[in-house]
Amino acid sequence: MAYKAVSQTLTYQTHERLEFINITHDVETFVSESKIKNGTATLQTHHTTCGVWVNEDEQNLIGPHASLGYVPDLKRVLDRFADPEEEYHHNDIRDAKNPHGKRHTHLCIPDENGVIQECINGHAHAHNLIIPSYLTLIIANGKLVRGTWQQILLVELDHDRSRTVTMLVQGEI
Repeated sequence: MAYKAVSQTLTYQTHERLEFINITHDVETFVSESKIKNGTATLQTHHTTCGVWVNEDEQNLIGPHASLGYVPDLKRVLDRFADPEEEYHHNDIRDAKNPHGKRHTHLCIPDENGVIQECINGHAHAHNLIIPSYLTLIIANGKLVRGTWQQILLVELDHDRSRTVTMLVQGEI
């Protein structure tokens, strides 16, 4: 038996906070093209406020809520766990406007007025406790092992932006 490992990096554009993007087809295509018969597929985002997750791609569960007229279940659960309106020390940024702010590490460069245009996203970092930035799945007989309703979802925990995911597929060929 021979061993092989290949990786691929993909970029996705998100549009809103707590957006769930189904990337199952992209992952399955990569697994198929890899020719790996038995092994693992690992996905990892390059972000602390974006995750990958396995669950149902069902609108009452994940949205989009604009078409529903109510907030889908998982968005309500995540926001009850870490409400964006809650006060987070992570959001208390020390800069020219707020010289006594609690946070003064891992910040963007101040603008010409000494103000740091950092995201107010303590809630998104807390959501990452539930929706992690990595995921490993089993490959058996050249296909991902997953249940009938299981889909692979990229989850935007913060706000609209470009997101990067690297996939590593490894195993027997």
